[in-house]
Amino acid sequence: MEMPRFSLVVWTRETNEVFFRDFMESMVAQTYDNWELYIIDEGQGSRIGTIASEFFPEDHRVHYRQLRTNRGKAYAYNIGFHFALVNGAKRSQSGEEPGYILVSDQHDRLSPNALALMAEYAKSSPDVIYADQDELVGVDRMSPHFKPEFNKELLMRRNYIGEFLAISHSAVRRIGEFQEKLTYATVYDYLLRAMEREMTFVRVPALICHQRVIPVENRKAYQQLQEKMMREHRMVAEASLRRRDISATLESGSDSSYWKVNYFGEDAYAHPRDYMLLRSQGVRPLSRHNVEKMYGLLRQKDVAVVGARFIKSGFTIDNCGYIYDEEGATYPAFYNQKLFRPTYEQMAQIPRDVSMVDAAYCMIDAKVYRKLGGFDPKLSGRDVMLDFCLRVRKAGLRVVVNPEVIVRNNAKSIDSSQESRELLQQRWDEVLSLGDPMYNPNMNMGLENFSLMQF
Repeated sequence: MEMPRFSLVVWTRETNEVFFRDFMESMVAQTYDNWELYIIDEGQGSRIGTIASEFFPEDHRVHYRQLRTNRGKAYAYNIGFHFALVNGAKRSQSGEEPGYILVSDQHDRLSPNALALMAEYAKSSPDVIYADQDELVGVDRMSPHFKPEFNKELLMRRNYIGEFLAISHSAVRRIGEFQEKLTYATVYDYLLRAMEREMTFVRVPALICHQRVIPVENRKAYQQLQEKMMREHRMVAEASLRRRDISATLESGSDSSYWKVNYFGEDAYAHPRDYMLLRSQGVRPLSRHNVEKMYGLLRQKDVAVVGARFIKSGFTIDNCGYIYDEEGATYPAFYNQKLFRPTYEQMAQIPRDVSMVDAAYCMIDAKVYRKLGGFDPKLSGRDVMLDFCLRVRKAGLRVVVNPEVIVRNNAKSIDSSQESRELLQQRWDEVLSLGDPMYNPNMNMGLENFSLMQF
């Protein structure tokens, strides 16, 4: 694949000219040249067009259009996407591949290598490309958001992907237009519709987008705005569940960064042949309705394994799923972190897709277990579950950890033998070498995981 063209669509309204100039400066600094910019301006009497021409005089790559009416982000994006698709179709007639349409906020700043890195990850022809990001307060960068590869369960509870992303022209045609009735969850709705069509997502594990944070002047008005945004995002998530005929209720999470999705699993005891509930000696459940909670998740057609959050003495976490390194060594996620304290991005509180759960207490789809041939008796220790979960994921199914299911394991774990480790590495060498897709390579590996590296 040749290096793709990126068509950036930026909606401007109530623009801070200083911050917009900062965005334009970051476009000038791009090391990748195959791009074009569509500025869709809803600001009445704004100077956006003049500023754009100052940065890019007589540059055919920059297109400015001022709208006569204020109809919101979705309408502006639809206008910008239309122009990008039309021009892309014209270029394709001369042999150029259509490329990607990228959305970015008017006040954000892109790293100089942002488009170059996205072009590298476009070589595998994914439908959607997203990236890590941090926050820009004045001239200071802080609060890095390091993201996993596509995580369906997490996306149903928050838009962890964000609003800086690139979508292929072919994917845009399949998804259709942005929903203009939405005000705040425009991009989130688009992502869920892409997910429903089983499109491919790729993450760029680098901080290439610096999201501008503007100081709050009226905290009460800001809180009210956050509540409106949360309600609309939840409404969009509920609509996605209905479209997929999944029964669930939504409610607020422990903070405003996510919401809970409660799948209906009350009939778990009426369908005992659907699943296997593994429980080792020494495991003591501490939460209620665990079977129902796990079965509710397992009822999704693409979920094969559901695990729990394990705690130990002192109200600390023993594991909330596992991560693995390039040699196949496994580490308990959030090990030794406090149960009632915030964790990184609240990830120890939110059900999410993982690469492996603790076999001491988990639920497995019985048909999948039989189809995959069960556990491998040649392996030992954690290698047994890692091997099974890798086979599950290879089959296109998901492994989910549900932190709402809390247990304690009083028994000692069995270490993997040297023979087991060598067999696992030989069998999964190619997969292991790519790293754990549900973990971010910019974070610490080992027992002190889900914490930031020291550079």
